[in-house]
Amino acid sequence: MMNGTYCGRNASVTELKSQKLRVGLTDFGAGINYISVNTPSGWVQVCLGFDDIAEYVASGTYSGATVGRVANRIGGARFVLGGRKYSLSQNDGGNCLHGGEYGFDKKFFAAQSFDSAVEFVCTSADGEMGFPGNLTLRVRYELDGGALTVRYTAWSDKDTLWAPTCHAYFNLNGAGSGDCLGNMLKINADSYTPIGDGLVPTGKVAPVAGTPFDFTSFSPIGARIGAEDGQLKLAGGYDHNFVLRGGHAATARGDKSGIVLDVYTDMPGLQLYSGNFLKGRAACGELFPRSGFALEPQYFPNAVNTPGFDAPVLRAGEQKTHYIRYIFG
Repeated sequence: MMNGTYCGRNASVTELKSQKLRVGLTDFGAGINYISVNTPSGWVQVCLGFDDIAEYVASGTYSGATVGRVANRIGGARFVLGGRKYSLSQNDGGNCLHGGEYGFDKKFFAAQSFDSAVEFVCTSADGEMGFPGNLTLRVRYELDGGALTVRYTAWSDKDTLWAPTCHAYFNLNGAGSGDCLGNMLKINADSYTPIGDGLVPTGKVAPVAGTPFDFTSFSPIGARIGAEDGQLKLAGGYDHNFVLRGGHAATARGDKSGIVLDVYTDMPGLQLYSGNFLKGRAACGELFPRSGFALEPQYFPNAVNTPGFDAPVLRAGEQKTHYIRYIFG
């Protein structure tokens, strides 16, 4: 469980339990610290998490955190909303990544526990990381048997951008079991958004058929990750947004453990990140590139600056909710 301090404060972890799952949730970043699945051979930890808060921050992995205000990249760290130009925190070259240098992933949330749920709340001040509006975010985790549901609710006193996600890393063979490349994956998407410089989408939507991005049927994550493909070379592997066909985003399966994960969401995209630059000392030991993979439901990266992409605008006084559901079997 996460310990240590950040900015003079201690992180705490609350556990939700069912016969199928044990889930550790931390008030630092309103994040998932661990997920263990009950199997015939015992409990298997399938989510990469950190014991020490300082090591987690230093790793730059966003492991398990709620990220935002806007998940993924905003190109040039700027956007226009309501005719006004906004400049954002540049923490990824010239881009703004996952809400900037001090996004939700580095905030302490107020926590409240219920019988089968934990709720976290925090406020982001007007102008924080360059985003307009005083925004309040509520993150609620609910456990029901083998299903973990995350509900994000936000409201703001000014028009702003808001697009959350959960940045959990999985290895369904077990954290610390080696790389994740043998994990099987199916993504319910016929197209994806190619990237250019800085890993920002070009604005085009391309079919996955005949490419290493075709996960319309089960394939090992690592089967084509070393292909001679310009997109894979740009990202050092998979770090791409898929255009979802509906609410059932993806299914993954541990090729050795047999543990299955289904991901559902109401958001339009799913970022597959193959952990190309993972590092740091996690609870399972030293992380290394591709020791885990992330499936991040999201709005398309840089949507606010891309014609044809649905921009994640939250209007003043409006309350919006999004969800992610993880079902383990």
